[in-house]
This record gives sequence, C-alpha cells and structure tokens, in this order.
Amino acid sequence: MLLVNAWAIHRDPRVWADSTSFKPERFEGGGGDEHGCPKPIPFGMGRRACPGAGLAQRVVGLTLASLIQCFEWEKEEEDIDMAEGTGLTMPKLIPLQLNCRPRPIIIHKLVLAA
Repeated sequence: MLLVNAWAIHRDPRVWADSTSFKPERFEGGGGDEHGCPKPIPFGMGRRACPGAGLAQRVVGLTLASLIQCFEWEKEEEDIDMAEGTGLTMPKLIPLQLNCRPRPIIIHKLVLAA
C-alpha cells in the first residue's frame, strides 16, 4: 500500500508561492516547472476531492461489463503495439483499433432501445 502525504505536497514552499493560502487561480493554465514536469494535481484529496468520484467508479465498471457482455470484439491488426505516449495517464502511442458487433442475443434489445 502506498500512502501519499498530499497535505505536504500541496503546501511545499519550494513549489508554491504563499503555499498556505487558498488561491485556486494559481492552477489556471496548467503550467509546469522549469524542467517541464507538471505541478501536483490540486483537487485530488480531502475537502476539494471530486464529489462524483464514487459514482464515476461504479458507473465505469458497469459500463465496461456491459460492453464486454453485449458485444463481440475483434482487433484489426494481429500484434498490439504497447509503446507508451506522453501524458499524465500514460496513453498508448498508437491507439488500439477495435471492431465490435452486437451479440445475437442482444440485437433485439438494441433495436428496441433506438
């Protein structure tokens, strides 16, 4: 288990000018430091955490399960390139291309919903 001391990170005077004051405008523009590293994510924990995070985590799981259950998935190419792109979430360098088609048992449900 990894415990992050977010309180200390967001109040580090080496990173933030006047680090103990609440100044949300300092996060506008999303700039980084002189090395190109992004500044810490400001609203990730505590009182300022996303109020919809719990709901989003549940909905993402249900949506993924529905997509797996209701569709047949095929990839276009045989090999999958696992090279990493740049960004906070480590996206794939070349996006994965998939084809999907509804499973026969679910087709009538999709037609009724449309």
